[in-house]
Amino acid sequence: MKKKLLIIGAIVVVVVIIVVNLTSDTSKSTKVQATVASATDLTEMVSASGRIQPQTKVDITSEVTGEIIDLRAKEGNSVMAGDLMIVLDTVRLRAEVDQARYALTETQARLEGAKASFDQAYEEYQRQDKLYKDKLTSETAYNNAKYTYLNARATHEAAQAQTKQLEARYAQQLDNLSKAKIVAPMSGIVTFVDCEAGEIAPAQTAFTQGKTLMTISNLSVFEVEVEVDETEINKVELNQSVDIEVDAFPDTVFAGEVVEIGNTAILAGVGTQDQSTNFSVKVIFKDPNVRIRPGMSATVDIITSERQDALAVPYSAIVMRAFDLDSLERARAAEQEQGSSGVVAEVQAADEPAAADTAADSADTAGSEEGEREEIKGVFVIRDGKARFVQVETGIADQKSIEVTAGVVDGDSVVSGPYRVLRTIKDGDNVEIIKKRGGEGD
Repeated sequence: MKKKLLIIGAIVVVVVIIVVNLTSDTSKSTKVQATVASATDLTEMVSASGRIQPQTKVDITSEVTGEIIDLRAKEGNSVMAGDLMIVLDTVRLRAEVDQARYALTETQARLEGAKASFDQAYEEYQRQDKLYKDKLTSETAYNNAKYTYLNARATHEAAQAQTKQLEARYAQQLDNLSKAKIVAPMSGIVTFVDCEAGEIAPAQTAFTQGKTLMTISNLSVFEVEVEVDETEINKVELNQSVDIEVDAFPDTVFAGEVVEIGNTAILAGVGTQDQSTNFSVKVIFKDPNVRIRPGMSATVDIITSERQDALAVPYSAIVMRAFDLDSLERARAAEQEQGSSGVVAEVQAADEPAAADTAADSADTAGSEEGEREEIKGVFVIRDGKARFVQVETGIADQKSIEVTAGVVDGDSVVSGPYRVLRTIKDGDNVEIIKKRGGEGD
């Protein structure tokens, strides 16, 4: 009896196993997120951050060294072009003007004496020349008159040159004296002051930068100077519209416009992992706002392109796959004959070599495989429960979606996640949608 029970139990177990195997789905499905390709409005933007500054500003420095004895302007003052801003001590400058004038007066007197000697020598030379031609004087007297004349002429010319030199020096000293009074070169607002009465203002020369004493800015027009990465600078053009967000006004978006694009690259972090190549772009505010202040932080979104009713998929859905070139060509030929919609079918993905391959085979084929692979951009479209790789052509993109101009039609469900799945999924894999966006629910 016990033996019969054991046999019956074994039979039941076998039957249960067979039933389970027959009823269960032996295929393994990859759980994916899916999004329906649909028409939407896309706005492509290039974003960057920078600081607000007046479009026009002038840094005022002193052209002569002197003590500041009078400071007429303060930060925040409104000034007009020509207004007196700073007065420097003129004692030393006036002394230098007096010295230059005295030296010039002396040289002018010497010039008059040289001119009289020159005229006298010239007249004597002309008289001796006439007498010598008429043979009424000796050759010695003629030569003495000639050389005296030539010497007087040279002395006169030297005195003229020295006089002109001292005239230029005198004019320069007068100019330096006039620069002791620093006036506003333009109308605007004093936005920066870095000097005090009693301080020595250093002169700016060809060899020294000098010190910025104050800054006058035109606050009617503001701009933001940002740096755009080299990979995106080709999208930026003059007069493009810009949305400007100022950190100080989080709920306000200001309208702007691109007015200047730099031609010289700005290198940062050279020789490090953070090395970057950027280009300067200037954006102006279209509408003046009295609440904006120089130095405020701002973020600009440069609108580089817009598209209405563009067929789009999530940016994350776009993947790159390397395929065997020969099988790819066969698949494309088959697609043309069958009029398929772009699915790259029966194509061997150029993944890593199988573990069963020998080292010798890998060495023999390594060089040839590199030349036979082709990187293809595409998406995985879900059809009949399987992921099918579809080659696509793309257009503009915003922060979330990208335009698809070929390869996908409106209503196609594409695999949009998770990221780890998109890295490993292959053409023909069974998939199960766990989250669907842009269409009906799960």
